[in-house]
Amino acid sequence: MLVALAVASIGGAIGIGVAVSVMRDLWLLAFVACGGFLVVAYNLELFGGRFHGDWWFAASWGGFPTLTGYFACAERIRAEAVAAALFATFSSLAQRHLSTQVRTVRRRAESVTGTIRFADGTGERLDASSLTRAPERALKALAAAVVALAVAFVLRHIWE
Repeated sequence: MLVALAVASIGGAIGIGVAVSVMRDLWLLAFVACGGFLVVAYNLELFGGRFHGDWWFAASWGGFPTLTGYFACAERIRAEAVAAALFATFSSLAQRHLSTQVRTVRRRAESVTGTIRFADGTGERLDASSLTRAPERALKALAAAVVALAVAFVLRHIWE
């Protein structure tokens, strides 16, 4: 069932992309083909997992969709689109690094023990919660920052 749903959803997305490309701009077909390849290669870890890593995640799920969306609206790629794609790539990379640590502690760690000893003689007990608290807060802040940036762009577009 899961395979059927994946094939239907990805196939449907590619079909919509092809239809829009034919109606608007055939250059969009390059984005549709690249996106179709990336989603399948990443999720199925094809080619020995070469397309399944931190940088591929960041580029495929951050930068590439940003460039695609820009091109779909503007029908060209300009410097600000590349800058926005870099922002999306690096913010996705930050998300990936933070969430990997949290996920590792939650799913794989059997126990966490220890203490951090500070130069002033105080200490802090280590446990799973202390190892995931800061990254989880950073992930929430990063998500809020991206939403705020998107709202700023929408407002700029409306008021321009």
